[in-house]
Amino acid sequence: MVFLDKKFYGGFLQSFTFSGGISVPEYLLDHYFELGITPGEMMLIIHLLAEKDHQPGDLELIGNISRKMNTPVAEIESMIEHLAQMNLVVRVKNSTAKHTKYDFEGLIDQLFEIWGINKFKQLAEKKGAKVQINKETDLSMQKITTVFEHEIGRPLTGFECEHIEKWLTASFSQELIIEALRRGVSAGIRNFRYLDSILREWEKKGLKTLPEVQAEDEYFQSKQSKNKTERPAGKKNTGKNKSKYDNIYL
Repeated sequence: MVFLDKKFYGGFLQSFTFSGGISVPEYLLDHYFELGITPGEMMLIIHLLAEKDHQPGDLELIGNISRKMNTPVAEIESMIEHLAQMNLVVRVKNSTAKHTKYDFEGLIDQLFEIWGINKFKQLAEKKGAKVQINKETDLSMQKITTVFEHEIGRPLTGFECEHIEKWLTASFSQELIIEALRRGVSAGIRNFRYLDSILREWEKKGLKTLPEVQAEDEYFQSKQSKNKTERPAGKKNTGKNKSKYDNIYL
């Protein structure tokens, strides 16, 4: 009997060892809560990562995950929808393909932003300029957060608030941060990296106030109108009108 027990145990260990595995980045495990991801949603992400190369049909995939997590299918669907609303995991359906894929690019981008914020704080501390928010900055933070949540339509995550704090610490004014947001919303892009690109572009041009930004916009528009007027007859412009910030989205 002891021999049989060892034999079966050895068979189990072999099956356990070669049953396959999944690599989950430690950085994701350390910071997922900062993105507003619940423990249940984190487990769902792990299952989606484990199945990404198997590519079963979407109903089959959701059913498998529901069974493994002992969670109703409706709750799994609700978690997937919540992750998509936060632009972390997006379900990509292809009408010509039988399989549904899940895009994790948004999750990676937001983890990258958390990493950048932490690096920024570390550098500030090394220079002896530990980041502290004074009363004036705190009031600006509250107003900006309120405006952002209204425009985006959801509460900001912890790392998004830290990103705004980073902008304020870098001496971007409240009015410029809000203006960058409104331009991002108008363009249909709410990604904080896009907003950061707009602010950095203004910084490179030495624009520190909203009137200066508006004056630069007027100059840009007048230059565009002049070029259009001077274009030789018969030569059509086949390109669509683009925002001058379209090419700075990273």
